[in-house]
Amino acid sequence: MVVLKNLNQQLALFKAKVHRVLKNAFPDEYCQEFLKHNRKVWANWNREDPQGTILLYYSSGMPSVWISQSYFVNILAKKHNAAIVSFSSTRKSFPGSLFYWARDQIYRSFNIRKFIVTTLDRSQALRKKEILEGILGSIKTKKDVYDIRVDGIWMGVDIYETYLRAFNKPTVDLKDPKLFETIERAVEILIFWQDYLKENNVKAVIATHDAYIYENILCKLSYQKNIPVYLPNIKSICLAKKPYTIYDPLFRDYPKKFRKLSVAEQVQGLEIARRQLERRFKGEVGVDMPYSTKSAFQSSENNTAVLRQSDKIKVLVCNHCFYDNPQAYGEMFFVDFYEWLHFLGKISEQTDYDWYIKMHPDPLPGTEEIIQEIIAQYPKITMIPAATSHIQLIKEGINFVLTAYGSVGHELAALGVQVINASYNPHYAYDFNWHPKDVMEYENLLKSLPRLKKDINRESVLEFYFMHYYYTGDDSLFLKSYRQYIEEMKKSGYPDTSIFKYFLETWSEEKHQDICAKFSKYIESGKTYYLSKGAEY
Repeated sequence: MVVLKNLNQQLALFKAKVHRVLKNAFPDEYCQEFLKHNRKVWANWNREDPQGTILLYYSSGMPSVWISQSYFVNILAKKHNAAIVSFSSTRKSFPGSLFYWARDQIYRSFNIRKFIVTTLDRSQALRKKEILEGILGSIKTKKDVYDIRVDGIWMGVDIYETYLRAFNKPTVDLKDPKLFETIERAVEILIFWQDYLKENNVKAVIATHDAYIYENILCKLSYQKNIPVYLPNIKSICLAKKPYTIYDPLFRDYPKKFRKLSVAEQVQGLEIARRQLERRFKGEVGVDMPYSTKSAFQSSENNTAVLRQSDKIKVLVCNHCFYDNPQAYGEMFFVDFYEWLHFLGKISEQTDYDWYIKMHPDPLPGTEEIIQEIIAQYPKITMIPAATSHIQLIKEGINFVLTAYGSVGHELAALGVQVINASYNPHYAYDFNWHPKDVMEYENLLKSLPRLKKDINRESVLEFYFMHYYYTGDDSLFLKSYRQYIEEMKKSGYPDTSIFKYFLETWSEEKHQDICAKFSKYIESGKTYYLSKGAEY
């Protein structure tokens, strides 16, 4: 029966992947219009005698990214008089693949003339064999995988997270051949880019994520050589010079940046945050979180009490997706969320609290089974229905919420609940959460809950909300309002490619020149971020 369940889970995940690929495979009407637009606008931007190369990551299914890439890469290439080369490390047979033909055409439409895939020649393959022998002989634990370093490049974290995501694993299995495949592929990518950067005059790298082996190994090699790495998106840009630049020091400086706003902007920002949080608490789905499909605050039809009646401290663990980027904001206290839950399970056995765990209301297939398998070892932890509203739990007396770095940090703090994080997180600069510095302090906090109490300043929660969701991006950089587009798309059910329609509706030569000027100024500034106020840091 368990085998059948696992097979069904894998089948569901496979079907979801196929659906995503097919959905993005062929040029719909929105793609066609975007193609025509690009061929006209960027026709004269191609470099005749390039003196260097800009490397651009080939994103196969992110229409909003294609818009930002089309502008940023051309402006950057013009500044450096460089050719634009698109790269993929996933062994997709592009260009020419049926599934990726339309995407190739889009990339060609904004002056990508060459596509490369990271494959090795014979001499490189021999180097790979030597490096692999050294790595595999040293792996005895999960932490050994996480800590893999080659030639000064810490790629273990990227191997670890790529394995989890690619194969839908909650944790690393040292006996799994797929782990070896992932390590092998990482070494191939490392060797390819080491040689490529030696032999080519690379002026800059444009990536979509500072994670996973397919992009982040190149990013880390670029940091070593002082090659700028840019991560543009539809609302902002980051110039990365080291790992996790996207979030540090940005999160730490939210209060300082807020104080620099005018009084009128501060008042308006707090009101926006208050209004948006109220929408979330009423159960509205996806408020400033477009990836969300269900609300954690939606009232359930079943109002039966889920917490036990007792005088004990009541602790709620809010788990994260096991497969998706556990080290998103920097090094978490644990190698993955699976190990985090086991740690909490051991603490539950050493404390006299009422322990509960709740999944997010829209978990990926297999999540519930993994949690049940873990908590079966820790009888003090009770799993409550995923559909249970946080509002109900607060009314029933939940005292503490544990998260690695989730949005409950501001949501439940706004409702007066104590939240303890297990990582550097977006709320780090604010005192409305607990932020232990290491696993020892974390353990001490968890064992001292009866003595912990913060007076939560709700206005500081509102300040955070505004800074995190509104200050950090230029909502009207490409569209009339990206936020408004997301709201309309949710209601209409339009495909992701409909963003091209919204983009072209408000495009004008004046708008075009404004975007080019903003990006040129940002690049010239050398600043780390392009945010709602322009170039910063």
